[in-house]
Amino acid sequence: MRRLSPELPLSVTALCDLLGKSRGRPIALVEWDLPAHGPFGVLISREHEDVIAYQAKTTKAHQAHIILHEVGHIIAFDLDGRRPADTQSRTAYSDRDERDAEIIASAIMHQALSMSRRAWRYGLDEPWKPSVYNSLVLTAEPA
Repeated sequence: MRRLSPELPLSVTALCDLLGKSRGRPIALVEWDLPAHGPFGVLISREHEDVIAYQAKTTKAHQAHIILHEVGHIIAFDLDGRRPADTQSRTAYSDRDERDAEIIASAIMHQALSMSRRAWRYGLDEPWKPSVYNSLVLTAEPA
């Protein structure tokens, strides 16, 4: 997150744009009316891009979490140096892959909320930018 330095409050669309640029592989987001009995999000890894299809019929907050969950799969695959050979829906992933994606999604959301609160509380213009002031403020225990 610090390397990408997204604007706060966090926009998952902007985060996906930044992540895609940093990876040299765009991430397209597609709102889709997925069946209620199926997955809420699907990651489709194509030759030159990743596509995240997410449930249209849910709240914006849930959509953001669905997208971050699929971003979690992308990050986990990049860190692990592997990508599924075939397009797979999330129900085809292992329990470990699902857990990792969920942890990454939750960590991104937690970090973004924490940084937003601290930026507001301490009046930081660029909370992701390394500086002596940010180092002191961002490592201080909350009052």
